[in-house]
Parts: sequence; structure tokens; C-alpha cells
Amino acid sequence: MLGQQQQGALMKLRLECRSVGEVFVIQCEGRIITGAEVLHLHALVGDSIAKHGDVVLEFDKVEFIDSSGLGALMRLVQSARANKGDLKLCGVSPKIRKTLEMTHLLSQFEIYDSAEEAITAAYLGSRYSPGKAGDARPRVLCVYDSSDVRAFLREILCAAGYNALTTANIDDAKILLRATKANKVLISSNLQSFYGRPTRKALEEVDPNISVAVLDETFASQDPGEAAEKLLQTLNA
Repeated sequence: MLGQQQQGALMKLRLECRSVGEVFVIQCEGRIITGAEVLHLHALVGDSIAKHGDVVLEFDKVEFIDSSGLGALMRLVQSARANKGDLKLCGVSPKIRKTLEMTHLLSQFEIYDSAEEAITAAYLGSRYSPGKAGDARPRVLCVYDSSDVRAFLREILCAAGYNALTTANIDDAKILLRATKANKVLISSNLQSFYGRPTRKALEEVDPNISVAVLDETFASQDPGEAAEKLLQTLNA
């Protein structure tokens, strides 16, 4: 009985999501099989495509995908590209890659070794390229662990004429910095250390000329008007 329960647990598909700037990343773990798993994946990815355009699926922890699951991926890829976005895969195991090869569907997907490579490829596409899309606004990267504060930062900065990119952690911030060549970085006061090293130094290793500013530790609880005014003053300093 215990063995059957453990086997059932292995079959359950677990999905963890995060936004890296404009790109939505979903880590998939388990099996993508017909039934609730496929329906859940299709609903989540479909909604993410509608909201973000570009979606990256991390497949390094996917154990198995059946015909229904593969069919769902094909539909999602077609939907993303029809809406001028894309669905990229990364970390695909040799077993899953062999499945794609045997079904002659490997060429239908953009596949990368890591999420960083897939995210960077998305930003090199025409949707985000200033030269191709005509978006010459200065790019500001905001790193804050609160999704509500990230939403506030994004709206204030966009209204002020900036191209605001947001993410929740420094690892993803480094990916975005490489991919987008942001002009400035704003970080939460509690993110000034990165694996025991100053965050500023870690970001300067990506771009030695990057301008890094730390938001006040009370930023999230300040009056919105005063917070917005201080934010723009910080950027213009």
C-alpha cells in the first residue's frame, strides 16, 4: 500500500512559477500525463502566455511525458507564436529529448541548456529589442521580494517614462542584467547581501558600469505619493 502511495506521489506534477522581467518561468517536476496533470499545465501555461507572451518551461525534473502531454505542449507552442510570443524549454533530459526525436517534434521547440539561456534568447527577440521594437526608454531593473511592491514600482516607473523590469531575487536579476543591459538597478534594503558578498559587487561583475541604488527599508510602508517622489529622485540623482 505504501509503495502504491509513493508511486502516486511521483506521478503528481508540481509547478513552481516566477517572473523574470517580462518572461514567465515555470519549473515542472514529475510526470506530464493525461488527466489532471495535463489540464493543470495547459491552463497555467495558456494563462501565462496570454499575460506575458514568452514562457520558459524548466524540464530538468520532468520524469516522463505521454502523448497527451506532448500534444498539449504543441498546442501551447502554436498559441504562443500566434500571439507573437514563444514557449521555450530548458534543461530537457536525454530521455525526454529522445521522445521528441522519436516523434520528430524536436525541431518544433526552442530548447536551451539552462533557464538563463532561454530567458536571454527571449530578450534578444524582436519583442524586447530596442532597435527592432522602437522602445528607447531607459531600462530600470527592480529587485524586490514583495510582488505587491514590484507591481507598484513597475507602474510608477512606466508612468514616468522608464522601461521597468522586475524580479524577486538576485540570481534572476543577474540574468536580466545580462539579457537586457539595464541602465540602473534598484534593490530592496534586505537584498544587499548575495551568498555572503555585497550584492552591488555581484551586479558589477555582470556590468562594471551599472548604477545600483538601495531602496529605503521603510519603502513598502511609506505614503505612496512620497514613496514615488523619492523613487524618482533616487533615479535622477
